Order: sequence, then C-alpha cells, then structure tokens
Amino acid sequence: MSNLTSNKYFNFGLIALAIVWVVVYSSITLTTKPRLWVDEAKSIELAESFADYGKLDIQTAPGKFSGIPQLLQSTGYPVTAPLALIFKIFGNSLVAARVFMLAWMIAALIGIYSLGRRIFGEKEAILAVFLTASFASFFDSGRTVVGEIPGFVFLTCGIYCCLLKKNYYLSGLFLGLAVVTKPSVFLAIAPAIFLAFIFEGRGFIGKILKTGIGMIPAAIGWILLVLGNPFVKSSWESILNFFKNPYSSDSVGGNMLSNFLGFFHSTTLIYFGILFLVVITARFFLNDQKLKSIYNFAIIYGALAFVYYLRSPGWLRYIVVAELLILFLLPEALRIIADKIPKIGGCAVRLVATGAVFLIAVQTFHLFTAAQIYTSDTAIKTADYLNEKFSGKSIGVMNSLGVSILLDADKKYQIVEMAGIPVIGENPLSANPLPEVIVSVIGDKFLEQGRPVLEKKYRLTDNFDGYDIYTLAGF
Repeated sequence: MSNLTSNKYFNFGLIALAIVWVVVYSSITLTTKPRLWVDEAKSIELAESFADYGKLDIQTAPGKFSGIPQLLQSTGYPVTAPLALIFKIFGNSLVAARVFMLAWMIAALIGIYSLGRRIFGEKEAILAVFLTASFASFFDSGRTVVGEIPGFVFLTCGIYCCLLKKNYYLSGLFLGLAVVTKPSVFLAIAPAIFLAFIFEGRGFIGKILKTGIGMIPAAIGWILLVLGNPFVKSSWESILNFFKNPYSSDSVGGNMLSNFLGFFHSTTLIYFGILFLVVITARFFLNDQKLKSIYNFAIIYGALAFVYYLRSPGWLRYIVVAELLILFLLPEALRIIADKIPKIGGCAVRLVATGAVFLIAVQTFHLFTAAQIYTSDTAIKTADYLNEKFSGKSIGVMNSLGVSILLDADKKYQIVEMAGIPVIGENPLSANPLPEVIVSVIGDKFLEQGRPVLEKKYRLTDNFDGYDIYTLAGF
C-alpha cells in the first residue's frame, strides 16, 4: 500500500512539475511572447465590448459597432464571454487576458493526464503531458487569446464522456462547445466523430443521434449571443460566403498546390507526418475497441485538419489540435508497436520511455533555439505612450487593433481590415468631429486614403516604435 501511495504522489509530483514549468516559462514574457496579433486582439476586443456593452462585436466609434458579429467569431463565446467576466472583475487588460489563457493551458495538461491515465495508463499519460508541455505551438497558440487550446480542453472532456462514461449527450455538449470555440479548427469534429461511430459498427446510429442532440445547446448559445435573429437570411449567407474562402485569396486551389509542394520544406510537417504514421501503424495492431475508437477519431480528424491547412495560405495553426492529439496518443502508440516486435517486446516500456524522453528533449531544444514564437511589445508601448500623453483625448486608430484594444473605448475611432471579411468601421479621417489624435503604422493604406484631410487638419507630432502620431493643428 505504501508503495502504491508513493507512486501516486510521485506521479502527481511529475504533473505538478510540468504545470509549474509551463507557468514559469510563460510568465517570464507573458504579454510579449507571443506578440499581440490581430486575431488575439479581435478576441480581446469582443470580450471588452461584451463586458462594457453586452455585445460580442467590435466597436468602431463611441456607441457604434461593426454590425457583422457573425463574421468575427473565429474565437467563439466559450472563450470571449468568460474573458468578459474576468474583465468585469479585474478590469480590461492584456495581463488579465493572458493569465486567463494560461489557466486554459493548465486545464489542457490536466485533461491530457486525466483522460490518458484512464485509457492508457499512468506512464503513457505522464509522457503525453510532458510531450505537450515541451511543444512550442502549445505555448504559441495557448498563451494568446484564441480558441485552439480551450477547444482542445472541451474536446478531451467530450472524448472522456464518450469513451469512459458512455454519455453521448454530454459528450455532444462538450464537442459542440469545441466547435463554436474555434469553428475553423474544430468543425472537422463532426465528420470525424460521425465516421468513428460508423467504424464502431453496432449501435452507431443511436450514438450519432445522441451526440448530435448534445451539440445543439452550444449552437443555440451561439445564435443567441452572436446572431441574434436566426431568421435573417443575409446573416447566414454572409457566414456561408466567408467559409467558402476565409482568406481573401484568389485561388484556394493555388493554396492547396503550393502548400502540398512545400510539405518537405517544413520541418513541422515532416516531424508530425512521421509521428502520424506511427499512430496509424499502431492502430492496425489494436484489439481494444475503446482504443480503436479514439485512434479512428484522431486519424480521421488529423487527415481533415491537414486538408483544411492545405486550402489555407499556409497557416500551420490549423493543424495544432491534430498535433496535440498525435502527441497524446504517441506514447501508447510506441508501446503497442514495441510489443509487436519479438526481440524487444519484453522491454517495451523502457524503450517507449527512452523514445518519448528523447522527443521531449528535442522539442525542448527546439522551443529554446528555433521555435518561431515572435516577440514584440510595440503595440503595448505605443498604447501606453498614447494613454499617458493624450489621456482623455479622442484617438483615431488606423488598422492597428493591437493598439486599439489598449485604449479607452469611449474615446477611440478605428478602421480595421482582416482577411475574408469586409472592412470594419470608417476611416477616422472622415469622422465628424475629427479625432484629436491619429495613430497609424507608417504608410498604412487608410492613412494614405485620408492624406488630404491629414495634411490640411493635422501635424505630425511623434514617431513612436514604427507608428506615426498626428494631432489636430492647434491642439
């Protein structure tokens, strides 16, 4: 009994070590690495608007909103609505938003361990946690306010309810929440779970129906919070048109060809391609139906995610969740394959541990030396400068959502351009009255469009970290 207890505490200690590592590493550069970028800024803007005005929309001027909230939910209400509550309690800040996301990362690690130990065993679950905690994209996507990691948490909950509890209604609820958390990434859940149930054979119709019914509340929540009136045809048409080509690209086919040809130039795709083949190989050696189901789901979902990546402009974030599923299954997959090799079957556990630790070391080395997690505090410093020097003044922001979210919402005017959707807002240089301050990245096209008004009414006051700052003449 004492040995079992000591093993239990040792295992919990390892999980705690992984969590402490993630927290410490993330806290050192919490708000600057990854840099604040447009998708994250959009999510924060939605949360701020929901906290202050009850609208999951982008405010373009005091009291005015984009009017197309249904096209802005690349990160959905399961993230932005709770973040709005955080803002209500602690105030709007990037620090609060990043700490909120750090909590989701911790939840993901706990979810991996809790699910893994019940499906595979303690050792495989712990190795899966450390594989995840050393994975650069876990930090890149996890620390920014986007939906990949929160959606993955819902996904692990859905798998837990499906495989271990046989509660398909509750599983559907969690899977539905994953879909609305990041539709572009998790929409493939629906066909993947559908096909996985079919491969299970007996009883698949009932499982599909129960899971589908369970997903309905998440969709209703989206309609109520975002769409408002589901009977307006134009709203649904705009969503459909957006998903046909969300990249403002002239040729999705061109994207697919370019990305496919570039496969062997991407170390990420090669690395996970090899690991994916390991998972597929292990699937063919399986006898346990429960394991077959999760392997089937992961393989189908991974293939669909890769197709979605191919049609994108080369955005690897579309396969992050597939990568996390591969890392989750990998220790067990290695053990299954090792068990089938006669000469090493007896020492499979040791071999798997050695192989997994090697991969953890490789990923950690990559994290510190070659991971493309971009660092910048430019938007933060610029907003701090504006808030200090022009406190209480109206500010027009040209296509810089990262700066805009850190300014007083009641005093800002902005125009924003994002891929796949119409331009949001009006040029602040056409506002009436004109903002007292204009801030823009040097050479921004909206600044150039308003150049006649700018030259007549404004003077260049400062150039701060790549931003031109203008003030009304006589101000």
